[in-house]
Amino acid sequence: MIETWRDSWFEEGSRLIYLVPRGFIDKVLPLRVDPTPSQMVRVFVGRLELVTPATAKAVKAALNSHDEGMLNKYRRFLEPILRTLRADLPETREAEVHRP
Repeated sequence: MIETWRDSWFEEGSRLIYLVPRGFIDKVLPLRVDPTPSQMVRVFVGRLELVTPATAKAVKAALNSHDEGMLNKYRRFLEPILRTLRADLPETREAEVHRP
């Protein structure tokens, strides 16, 4: 699974990859198969984007210097990173964190 998703899940940044508990999956995404199999195994993998201090510092620096190359390293994860940075800033400084 990791090899299949390597190009999209392992871009610049830090992520937590975990197995989602079976009970949670069965509750949120119930599955019924007819005829009922003798055994069913469901495995879901979750991913959380972690905004480390190093990532925050790199993105802030790239924003301040309008470094599109550095921002592109974070590609599709840039928006959640920016939301995290905005949440961590006092209201008066929020305007400083925006994508050019």
